[in-house]
Amino acid sequence: MAAYHFVTRWQIRAPIERVYEALTTPERYAEWWPSIVAYRSLTPGLTGVGARAERVVRGRLPYTLRYTTTTTKMDPPREVAYNSEGDLIGRGRFTLEPRDGGTEVTFDWDVRTIGLAMNVLAPLLRLLFSWNHHWVMAQGGRGLGRWLEEGRPSRPSPEPSPAR
Repeated sequence: MAAYHFVTRWQIRAPIERVYEALTTPERYAEWWPSIVAYRSLTPGLTGVGARAERVVRGRLPYTLRYTTTTTKMDPPREVAYNSEGDLIGRGRFTLEPRDGGTEVTFDWDVRTIGLAMNVLAPLLRLLFSWNHHWVMAQGGRGLGRWLEEGRPSRPSPEPSPAR
């Protein structure tokens, strides 16, 4: 398996609480992160530690990655972490810090690939695979910043109660 360690930083012009709320509402990622092509909760109703979900991600290269995440830590509004299995095996962690009237988001991603093609090609194409990851992450940072600047709610509004 090919191993990768990525560190991504985003500067988001929004309060840390709003950024944290958006990052802990992955069912809405596709609204602001075009590379997230599918998301399905495996533990409906559970949103904290132990929540599991299937995710499908596509970057600029002609492949998709499918993986399942399990939330392992939530420390509002500073950190959310999860384990990953599937096409990507490892750990991801978002940490948030207030910075200059906004929020600095750092994403640490330690993963190994299990796909035969990616592992065989990794010695030759590692830089291209890394470029693809950075492209996906840059798209996410820009999308989240715009989405929050537009004032979009991170969590869906509750359904109104039926009239009696």
